Amino acid sequence: MNPCVCSCLAFALLSLAGTALADSPQNDAIFGAQQWRNRRRGGGRGSLGGRGHTTHAKLPNLGVNYGLVANNLPAPETVGQMLQGTIISSVKLYEADATVLRALSHTGLSVVVGVPDENIPMLGTSPNAAVSWVETNIVPFYPTSNIVTLVVGNEVLSKTTMDVSNHLVRAMENLYTALLYSNIQNVSVSTTHSMAVLATSFPPSAAQFQPELLPLMRQVLSFLSSTSSPFMSNSYPYFAYKQNPEVISLDYALFRQNAGVTDSNSGLHYSNLFDAQVDAIYGAMKALGYDNIPVVVAESGWPSAGDPDELGASVANAQEYNANLIKHINANVGTPAKPNIPIYTYIFALFNENMKPGPTSERNFGLFHPDESQVYDVGLKISEGVPPSASTNDVNLANTTTATMRSGTGTWCVAKPSMSSALLQQILLFCCGEGGADCSPIQPKGSCFSPNNLIFHASYAMNSYYQRQGRNVWNCDFNGGGMISPNNPSYGACNYPTQ
Repeated sequence: MNPCVCSCLAFALLSLAGTALADSPQNDAIFGAQQWRNRRRGGGRGSLGGRGHTTHAKLPNLGVNYGLVANNLPAPETVGQMLQGTIISSVKLYEADATVLRALSHTGLSVVVGVPDENIPMLGTSPNAAVSWVETNIVPFYPTSNIVTLVVGNEVLSKTTMDVSNHLVRAMENLYTALLYSNIQNVSVSTTHSMAVLATSFPPSAAQFQPELLPLMRQVLSFLSSTSSPFMSNSYPYFAYKQNPEVISLDYALFRQNAGVTDSNSGLHYSNLFDAQVDAIYGAMKALGYDNIPVVVAESGWPSAGDPDELGASVANAQEYNANLIKHINANVGTPAKPNIPIYTYIFALFNENMKPGPTSERNFGLFHPDESQVYDVGLKISEGVPPSASTNDVNLANTTTATMRSGTGTWCVAKPSMSSALLQQILLFCCGEGGADCSPIQPKGSCFSPNNLIFHASYAMNSYYQRQGRNVWNCDFNGGGMISPNNPSYGACNYPTQ
């Protein structure tokens, strides 16, 4: 888990458990120096009711990160069997490992597959490369392995060079299209972000993304919104506490009883840092006009051991954090800003990984030792003799769209977020002119005029043309500017027609 370069803005912000949090820029800067940079992820933790607690069913919103940066891990087949006996419902991988994907087939576990950062420039440059990647890494294992999401890169916008980040959205678009060409319509495409993408995070309702990331972030959010895919964030209260324990209390970080902190704008009260971090992401997206994208916590955890200067890294704290985290997400109470909306969460990580570089904590985030014994007990095991929930095969932690958002059997054509304004303007003029599209709804006072935004207007016009021409693949090409979506992009009073 890349060190939370967590611009910990978010952290601090909400952190002050019980301490008066001064909402000044200095609080955001405090955590900006965290070394979130050279970490590779891979091991997790989880639990349900504290020590020794055993439950009887899968938790549909609980997943775990399965990393492979070790030379002593059990065979993937053994891991698959082990996970079937736990309350964990989903597994997140950092790459498409064929042996692991085969081992997870027919287990009832949903699977999130990572696309390594180094593949992004090629996938963003070449649609054919994306098709080849899907044919090699997804098609042979789907649907016997219940793959539900592709995660393109890990914290790309906060830790990679522009060579990688500038290709991110194109890579997401190309992979999404490649999945559709392979007749795979139920796999979403997203990317993960550290809290470092935030420039300010307190109060959560006033959170903002880093100014230099706004052009790319708008493209990412447009893609996620158009494809009904989640925003995936890595949220680590541990790093916020370790970086600034005099501001962030351990009680606030561990979900203990504490005075908490109140958002001065919204009046919402936060009793733990985890919720505050999640709501800071929601707040930053809302500031850019996106209030319909669900947040999935792609990583969260606490180390059971660390170097002398790694404050708070202990078995007791790790056990308490993960036990309380699992109880919190299992309660389905949501966050203060998004009450009663489940928080789908992947604990970091499944195993302690002995070959991860960096401080000692990096090798001690696991829920299990490589010998399959638990590092500590947080109630992961299902009671003997009680079969997993029958709904396990339907679990899709990273694809959280509601049935109403994905209803219908049609397809729609929308503009790719990475397209230039010049090309979108040309497409809009063509569709509304000689193309014969019905563009009256995007005229002033029309049902789809708001938001008065080129990509929204172009998407509506492109879809109208696509539907009227017969919904053929080539009717949504537009010189590479369009993409077919199985998700209905209609919103509010704006209805996108379909055949």
